[in-house]
Amino acid sequence: MCHAILFLPAIALPIFWLLPFETAFPLYLSIVGISFIIYFKIFKAMRQQIRTGIEGMLGKKALVIEDIDPDGKIQYATEIWCATTTNNRLNKGEQVKICEIQGLMVLVEAIPADGEMMEIGVNGRNQTEVFD
Repeated sequence: MCHAILFLPAIALPIFWLLPFETAFPLYLSIVGISFIIYFKIFKAMRQQIRTGIEGMLGKKALVIEDIDPDGKIQYATEIWCATTTNNRLNKGEQVKICEIQGLMVLVEAIPADGEMMEIGVNGRNQTEVFD
């Protein structure tokens, strides 16, 4: 039933049998117009960035709640995760960026001081990002 909206222009064709052409044609054009607006909204929603789950965590900031040398714990939103780093020791209270998730272990890296530029990988591309 949820896919029936995609066939709305085809489903509306019988109005040409029920109504005179002068009435049916503008009505049908309005149905087609509404359908294209709905298609555009669906397409736009499908292209949005993932906001939940593991994919939604990648690239986000977290707070170190137990020193990471090389293993420790971080807090992301209301969740506490085991974390590891390939960089230097990260102290409690520092903010880190989530780079990768392997099972229940999160790979993090330090966020540079305010205003410093940092190269990060996004969808296979390098991109320069300034952290707050």
